[in-house]
Amino acid sequence: MSRLARIPTQDFDRDVTAVAMDDRFILVGQVDGKLSAVYHKNGVSVFSAKISENEITAVCCEEQDEDDNPIFYAGDIEGNLYTVNKKGKVLATAKLQARKGKIHTIVNRNKYSIYAYTSGGNTSFSHATTDFRKGNFSTASANYSFDGDGTFHKKKGAGDYNVIQYDARTPSKIVATCAIEFGKKVKNFEQVFVYAVVDDEYENLIEEGTAENAIIVFNDSSKKIRTLEFKSPVKQVMSCRHHEGDAETDKIYILLWNGMLYKCTGAMLMDPEVANGALDLKVAVMEEDDEDEDDDKGEYKGFCVFGKKICIYGNDGLFTADVKDD
Repeated sequence: MSRLARIPTQDFDRDVTAVAMDDRFILVGQVDGKLSAVYHKNGVSVFSAKISENEITAVCCEEQDEDDNPIFYAGDIEGNLYTVNKKGKVLATAKLQARKGKIHTIVNRNKYSIYAYTSGGNTSFSHATTDFRKGNFSTASANYSFDGDGTFHKKKGAGDYNVIQYDARTPSKIVATCAIEFGKKVKNFEQVFVYAVVDDEYENLIEEGTAENAIIVFNDSSKKIRTLEFKSPVKQVMSCRHHEGDAETDKIYILLWNGMLYKCTGAMLMDPEVANGALDLKVAVMEEDDEDEDDDKGEYKGFCVFGKKICIYGNDGLFTADVKDD
């Protein structure tokens, strides 16, 4: 069982708003507009720079950069995008129109090319280290909604709350997750897409204890494979199926609002012949001094997993754990 522990710095004891990782770095965004990176091997600081006057809402590590020139991305609540190097220097910036909404997710597209996801859709960008060229805007990722009784709609506006779809290999700043979908096979595994509620008002249902505690699992034909019931609403889901290099593994991680983090093998989760009770769903991490696998852990805001490292953050700051093989 993996144990959560603080990294050896007090910089991230609170006010963390976004995290991402690659094979060497933990990238951290904070409420005061600061972007920082540490080596996850030992927690030593790489850089810490105030890049914005606004809260950082999404961060991402470039998947195809060179070892001697790591590149990082960040987005803030006002729709500004930043490309930053290992010294914390901003190399390029871009801005989304205000009506597109705040940036929830940044996803790698190609080398130095990304997608920025908002509640209104996603925008592509290329040449992110130089002139940050804006590409096409698509509303396809935002054509979903969710009702207060847990009904999921593949139509924008049909439900009470707005829902976005994004690639589960990337961390995201969202309110809750209502469904996941296994898509077409890419390389060794089928893709995994998340359907996430992005309206802050949905938190009221969670705080009142009336929010849906289940997520639906679909196949690539949008046919329901199963419904997974939990003791708390699902906050965030991440897939390791399409991480770069040795980090690629067939594990799906599920974070609940009560702080419990679970993991499950994707091949089992997507197989309709495997009953819910036969899934290898198990607790992925425990808090340092905690022996109870079924307790309420308090409120975490989000997490990231990459390779052999898990990073999770909440009101009490940033914690990490090593991924243990089953």
